[in-house]
Amino acid sequence: MIGGEAIQSEIIQRIRSGGQTELGMIYEEYRSEFLQWITKEYDCSMDDGKDMYQLAILIFYDNIRQGKLEYLVSSVKTYLFGIGKNLAKDNMRKEKKFTPINQEKWLKEYLIDEPDQPLDDGIFALAKRALEKLGQPCKRLIELFYYENKNMQEITEAMQYKNSETAKNQKCKCMARLRKLVDQEIERNSNVVNHETY
Repeated sequence: MIGGEAIQSEIIQRIRSGGQTELGMIYEEYRSEFLQWITKEYDCSMDDGKDMYQLAILIFYDNIRQGKLEYLVSSVKTYLFGIGKNLAKDNMRKEKKFTPINQEKWLKEYLIDEPDQPLDDGIFALAKRALEKLGQPCKRLIELFYYENKNMQEITEAMQYKNSETAKNQKCKCMARLRKLVDQEIERNSNVVNHETY
C-alpha cells in the first residue's frame, strides 16, 4: 500500500527522474479499485474503464514529468480518481449521452473530497439544503451542466448568456458560492451539535 506524504513525495521525485518501477507500482496498486469504481459510477464497459485508467496513468505521468504536479495535496489515489472522473464526464459529453445524475451522487462527487467515501446522510442533507439556498439562476446553471450534461454553448443559449465564456465564469462563481454555503451549513450544524452536548 502506498501511503504517507513523505513516501508519496519521494515517489513523485523518482518518477520525475524517470523511475518506471514506481509508476508500475502505482499502476498495479489502484487498477482493480479504479475499474470497479468507474464502471459502477459511470455505467461504462470494462474496456472503456481500462482505456480511461491507462489514460489517467499517462496524464499523471506527464503532469509529473512536465512539472505540473510537484507535490500532492491529497493522495495518489484521489488524484488518479479525479482524473478518471474528468475523463468519464468528457466521454459522456462526447457521446452526447443524456444521463441525469441524482442529487446524492452529484453532491458526493463535487462537494465531498474522497470519491469513494460513503456519503454521510447528515452531510448530504446539509449539502442539499445549501443547493436550495443557492437560488436561481445558479441552481439552474448547475443542474444543466452537472445533471443534464449540457455543454457551455447549450447553457449559453438556454440561460441567454452573452457567450460561452460568460457561462463558464458564471458556473465557476456558482460552484464557489455553493461550496461556501455547504461549509457554512456544516459549520452551523457542528455548532448546534456542540451546543447540545453541553
